[in-house]
Amino acid sequence: MKIKNDEPTMRMTSRPPVPRDLSIRAWTFVEMLVAIALSAIFLGAATLVYQSITINSKRLTTILDVNIGEKFNLNFYGVSGDVIRTYSAPNYGKAALVQEFRDMLLEDCDSSNAVFCLPRNKLNTLRPEFFRYAAGDPGSTVQRPVLDSPESFRTFLASVEPTSTGIYDASIRTTPPTTHPSTTIYMLSPETNPGYIRVHAIWEIDFITPTNLAGTYASVRRYKNNTLTDFYDTYFSEGTGDPFFPLFATFERASRQAVSEGTAIDRFKVARGNPFYMIWLPDPANNFLKHPPFTGTDPVTSPRQAYEGMTGRTSFTVAIPMFPNL
Repeated sequence: MKIKNDEPTMRMTSRPPVPRDLSIRAWTFVEMLVAIALSAIFLGAATLVYQSITINSKRLTTILDVNIGEKFNLNFYGVSGDVIRTYSAPNYGKAALVQEFRDMLLEDCDSSNAVFCLPRNKLNTLRPEFFRYAAGDPGSTVQRPVLDSPESFRTFLASVEPTSTGIYDASIRTTPPTTHPSTTIYMLSPETNPGYIRVHAIWEIDFITPTNLAGTYASVRRYKNNTLTDFYDTYFSEGTGDPFFPLFATFERASRQAVSEGTAIDRFKVARGNPFYMIWLPDPANNFLKHPPFTGTDPVTSPRQAYEGMTGRTSFTVAIPMFPNL
């Protein structure tokens, strides 16, 4: 059909008309009042929450002068004096710091090729950079020791560092004896010299009964080359709860069940691959002495029976392999 010249035609424009419902307009005065009112309510609520947290944190946290004795101060921190100032549990700020310590422990584990936990009830003075390894010398006829458990490492340590026998005087295959509440963790690096074993880092966990307070002082420290690099500590006020024990449990390879050594040891032979440890770190946010005494329920045939009392006593449980590089 032809369009006559006198009929109107549609004019094409470069910009189509904007629908009325999509047009841009400013806020009305009423809308501004509503937005300001909502913002004021939100800020007011946030201020009250912040004030409550601040008041409660001050109320629950106490800084104390804890008398642990000069010999502990010198051995732990290299400082003189009997007293150390620390926070009492619960302290949630320090609990956040422990998260960093747990990550640091795992990083040290990743950089090591062997990890050995040894229980003790005396101060540790053995923090070397190297251990002598005569079996690694070229042409040596010394039989290579088999370091496949904490107990075999303790035996090796006695041969290269005789003073260690006075520190690590308890055999260890599973969990520490109740008479040895403290622990040293030796993390060994890959060999750089065949005649020596390098120590990547040493971790120590100690519990001390202060002379001026009724409670327990806990200290967790990291050393490298006999130098203190990091630590955290907390005071746990007295209560009816059980001691923080055990600090670790050792799980051996399941293949070792081929040799029967009795239920107390065989029940810990459950690792399908690499043997590993369960390690419990003191929790500044959780005063374990304020818990009611624990009543066990696991049978003696279960490894849990040896450490089920640690349930709910800390938020910082770490599982690390005995041989991280395998």
